[in-house]
Amino acid sequence: MKKISDEQLEEWLRELPKLKDHRDPHDIYENISKKLEERPRKTWIIPSFATAAAVFLVAILSFNLFDGASSNHSADKSLKEEAATEQNTLQKEEASVDNEARMDVGNEENSTEMNDITFQATEDSTTAVYAEDLGAMQVFTLAVPDSEGQNIIPVSLLVETTDSSDKLSQLEEAMVSMDEEKWGLFNYYPLEADLAVDEASGTLHVDVAADHQYQFGSASQVVFENAIQQLLNSLQLNQAIFTTNKTEKGITLSNDVLTSITKSELKNRPYYLFNSNEIPYLVPYSESYSTIEEAFNAMKTSIDTHKLRAPLLVDQIHSVAIDETNKSVNITLNQGINIEDTPETSQSIEAILLTVKSFGYEKVKFNNAPIEYVGRFSLKDEIEVPIAANKKFID
Repeated sequence: MKKISDEQLEEWLRELPKLKDHRDPHDIYENISKKLEERPRKTWIIPSFATAAAVFLVAILSFNLFDGASSNHSADKSLKEEAATEQNTLQKEEASVDNEARMDVGNEENSTEMNDITFQATEDSTTAVYAEDLGAMQVFTLAVPDSEGQNIIPVSLLVETTDSSDKLSQLEEAMVSMDEEKWGLFNYYPLEADLAVDEASGTLHVDVAADHQYQFGSASQVVFENAIQQLLNSLQLNQAIFTTNKTEKGITLSNDVLTSITKSELKNRPYYLFNSNEIPYLVPYSESYSTIEEAFNAMKTSIDTHKLRAPLLVDQIHSVAIDETNKSVNITLNQGINIEDTPETSQSIEAILLTVKSFGYEKVKFNNAPIEYVGRFSLKDEIEVPIAANKKFID
């Protein structure tokens, strides 16, 4: 194809019929640019042929708008410079649009990746209540038997509250809202008893009917007494006094008549893993031990009769050091062990923390851990023990 010289192009332009257009050249250019932007285009390629055509059209219109008054070489040179400038501008705008589109796509991909990372990092399989879980919530812990009546499980209710003065009323409302069967436990609450608090003496008054359901069998008595003990702890009271039909002193339980009990806490107890309807729980066993080391040794063996599983990591404890000043326990694990970040590992750490708490200590530090994190726990830092076991939310 024969190359067209600048002189030939200029001659052809002079021979074109004159056009009358009173629009401002800048407006014409803006309209053309908008039309180009409205056309669908792929972000990875610049439509150079469209750009060239637009530039050519702008050159023709601009030339005729001036009625061909400037036909000398300097005017032609100016025309070519303007056309070249406009072409560069269009190309820059196209490139800018492309870059923005790529950045948007990249940002969306990065956002999706970050969301995935955030979900993985914040996924929490712990079951206990921790200080950071509370916020405006209040915790009430109740003793709930499992569906077979073998284990007494501490269930901690997180209740939204604006008035902390009447804890008993809040606790009784929470009892009514409980759904133990949904949780895989025995439907035990609310208690079939009238409860009243004497703040001055720190006493819980418990009155039952003569034909109350808690009098039949030793197992029923054990559960009932544990339920009252947990009430005393949750309400921060010192003792419970029992009556029957408002007047008769004491309450019949199995073969005993119980008139009162004093608050006592479950101390020096080992915690095990327990599942009911695939819902995980942390359960203290009934036997107590003199030292943490003895409790950890006991926790190495599952209690099959009660379906209590030995927590992971306990059989990998090399040594235990107590810091009485800081109320902390240093646990050194065996060298070269393998720890995986799984829900059961996380819950096993909770069992260790709750066992340490039952001995009166507040923090645990793991040494020789092969990984830094298990769930929400940083194994390179001291871990605060939970406030209570087995959290459940009550609206």
